[in-house]
Amino acid sequence: LLGTLGQKTREEPVRRIEALNLAEKVRQSEARVRATLARGVRLIDELEAFRKRTATNVADSRYNDMAFRIFRNDALQKYRAQLDLAARYVYLAAAAYDYDTNLGGGDARAGRRFLTDIVRQRSLGQFVDGQPIAGSPGLGDVLARMNANFAVLKGQLGFNTPQNETNRFSLRRELFRILKNPNEILDSSDETWRSTLAKHRVENLWEIDEFRRFARPPRAEIDGPLPGIVIPIPTNVTFGLNFFGWPLAGGDSAYDPTNFATKVRTMGVWFGNYNMQGLSNTPRVYLIPAGNDVLRTPTAGDLSTRNWTILDQRIPVPFQIGQSSLTDPAWSPQLDSLSDPLGGIRQYSSFRAFHDSGSFDTNQVTTESRAIGRSVWNTRWLLIITGGTLLADADEGLDNFIYGEPLPTGNVIDPDGLARDGNGISDILLFFQTYALSGN
Repeated sequence: LLGTLGQKTREEPVRRIEALNLAEKVRQSEARVRATLARGVRLIDELEAFRKRTATNVADSRYNDMAFRIFRNDALQKYRAQLDLAARYVYLAAAAYDYDTNLGGGDARAGRRFLTDIVRQRSLGQFVDGQPIAGSPGLGDVLARMNANFAVLKGQLGFNTPQNETNRFSLRRELFRILKNPNEILDSSDETWRSTLAKHRVENLWEIDEFRRFARPPRAEIDGPLPGIVIPIPTNVTFGLNFFGWPLAGGDSAYDPTNFATKVRTMGVWFGNYNMQGLSNTPRVYLIPAGNDVLRTPTAGDLSTRNWTILDQRIPVPFQIGQSSLTDPAWSPQLDSLSDPLGGIRQYSSFRAFHDSGSFDTNQVTTESRAIGRSVWNTRWLLIITGGTLLADADEGLDNFIYGEPLPTGNVIDPDGLARDGNGISDILLFFQTYALSGN
């Protein structure tokens, strides 16, 4: 035991030194922890100061940007507004160019390529004596290239050499396929024809969306309902089909599908056997292209077609801009340089339908040219006959129109139980004067 105690006594200084070293390491580690904590606190303080400086700078930048947007040069604002208005007119010109030429998207002269260029432009381009010059970026370049293309295309596509044609189409025979039977003493087709007209009769034209949108009404809606007849008419220009899309039969009429476009010059409506009804001498109708125009692509070997949604819109001519307008802070190009709002829908007026108890005579037809330039191939024409132009009592006028005049005794009974002579109109004919473009 004494030897062991002596040995441990001799080891005591070494153990003491080790303990002192460990204690020193603890103090050094504590110092490092405190230094790290101090550095972390300094970083937090620096981050807070950085955020405050950044928030101040961001707020200053935002206010500067807001001030720039609010107080930027008024002339630049007016220039931009006027450029946007000019671009809209150029866009409408390109859309008309695309409709008239109807070239496919793969053709370098196609209108849709110009439409893409227009929305990219940020300047007016170059004009000399009011004429656009090609080569300088801007709207003038697009106009000049379209003008140069059309100068060539109007000869190639046949605009200079149109095929003029006059044709008429029977709704009874060619659209509804109601054919007379010569072997019947009492022709049952007359009853079918009267039933067809009655099926298209409406109590109030104001309930027809197309009438409300496209037709100029004869009186205000608050004055009462407008009874009438509304006949939807799909048309077609396809080889082997008649004008209304039925297989071509004897006596049918059709337009030439080898022309890429057949367009309306004038149109008219004729009532067969109208003079025998005791009705007004001046019946009025609407003939409205309410569907999509269809045109063939002139350069496509497969005779592919394109559908067009056409809106008859108001396009006012802008007034000349003077220095006084530019210096007026309240002047706006969109509001003050146009006489009418841009793009308002123009409505179709009714026109007189000719009537005769004899044979159809083109010299007697009253024609309407409002739809000039529209394709005869339309997915939905609307023939609207207003009863108020037949008689003051619109319902009585429509009854006479369909079933004939009332008689003490008769062979036709109308829906009201009144005996009529059955001598209503015998047919409705559409009359078109057209011009067709060959496309090559």
